[in-house]
Amino acid sequence: MSTDHSPKLKVKLNIRGARFEARLSTLGLYPNTLLASLDHSSDYWDEERGEYFFERDPDIFNSILNLYTMHELHVPKNICGSVFRKEMAFWKIPVSCLSECCWKAYYEIDDATEVMENLRKANDINGLRTKEDDNDDINRDNLRYKIWIALDNPKSSKAALIWNSFYMLVVSLSTLVFFMASMAEYRSDLYLSILHPEHVNYSIPSEKLRIYYMKDMDPSLFVVEFMCMMIFTAELVLSFVLCPCRRKFMCSPMKIISFVLILSMWFTFAFEFYKGEMIESQSTAIFFMIVRFFTVLRVLLFLRLQKQFSAFRVLLYAIQASLKELFLLCITFGVATVIFACAIFYAEIFHDGTYDNLFIAMWWAIITMTTVGYGDFFPTTAMGYVVGVLCAVSGLLLLAMPVAIIASNFADYYTHNKNRIRYLNSVREERNFITSEKYRSNKNTSVRPALLTEEKERKD
Repeated sequence: MSTDHSPKLKVKLNIRGARFEARLSTLGLYPNTLLASLDHSSDYWDEERGEYFFERDPDIFNSILNLYTMHELHVPKNICGSVFRKEMAFWKIPVSCLSECCWKAYYEIDDATEVMENLRKANDINGLRTKEDDNDDINRDNLRYKIWIALDNPKSSKAALIWNSFYMLVVSLSTLVFFMASMAEYRSDLYLSILHPEHVNYSIPSEKLRIYYMKDMDPSLFVVEFMCMMIFTAELVLSFVLCPCRRKFMCSPMKIISFVLILSMWFTFAFEFYKGEMIESQSTAIFFMIVRFFTVLRVLLFLRLQKQFSAFRVLLYAIQASLKELFLLCITFGVATVIFACAIFYAEIFHDGTYDNLFIAMWWAIITMTTVGYGDFFPTTAMGYVVGVLCAVSGLLLLAMPVAIIASNFADYYTHNKNRIRYLNSVREERNFITSEKYRSNKNTSVRPALLTEEKERKD
């Protein structure tokens, strides 16, 4: 552009048919932008009409041009933030020119992109693309893939839905058996192993341990537990054999949980037959209870419902998106716990029998801030009451903040997921319509020559 920035000199700009005029001196206020660097040697110069022609959005260009006159860049309400970013890059407008009131509109596309990317990954099949994706190297007509997808994706077919419903029923039944096995009414005399009390070199400290070591699970419950364990094992092995990508299969959190669960269930099953010998040593008895504890992972198998119910999957991703805020909550909650623990300890330091040490005071602070209030420890002085009130109010405020964040993230994920489902349904309907139209067209073109041949033979 000419270096002469006289106020009278103007430049004509044609933005896809919409004509604008601006002073050279005005455009020169931002020398590093595209408009400030235009001259007659530019590719955008139209010598015939004496103007610069750009195939850009004229509505957005109004906002770009306003920057030179008002020295503020605002994002139009009816323009997508992604499109506005591309226009800014084309006109070489720096981000520092963006007005503070439009930061949210400019950057919310980043949050939306992150949400959509997470939802896309969530709808993948263990890292593989879904049926709606166009570019896919997997042979979907293969019987191996059909069985695999039926085992893993409940929405792939009616058979898959039936299988996953049955699997969830087995998980529920297995969980019920796990809880019933802890009740004395469902324990019977030892029949799986033999116990020699004289060889036990320590006293069993509690009645709960005696239920597990002195008695076996009821035979009917034991059979149900064994059948559930076999179903879990068969499902995992079959899924591993048929999986198109075993590396991603082994990295899947749900498959790792299933593997640890099945391994602990098989160990527990084997230990049941040698329980009488294992109880002779306290260390082996503790090891048996630790292994048995890991069988509670069967409850996590309910997370498979996320593949069947999108709202459940959205909730998990909303929590995952709020991990930073939750981590910050843990830090602030820990700091507040220590402060109020010290405060109540020194407020009650002249009274014995209330808070004997800071650890008990921390326990009281946690219970008070979470509004549980067991009542096992409580202040007895006026200063202690003041600390208690402040502790309870602080707990309410600290716990209220992450709830709002998780609710906001859940709303974002839920809205985008609902729109994504609508989009996929629309694409599927379009494909079905195109397929049916092609079928009708092929049918008509194949029938028509035959009709013409019959008519010709009839004339002959």
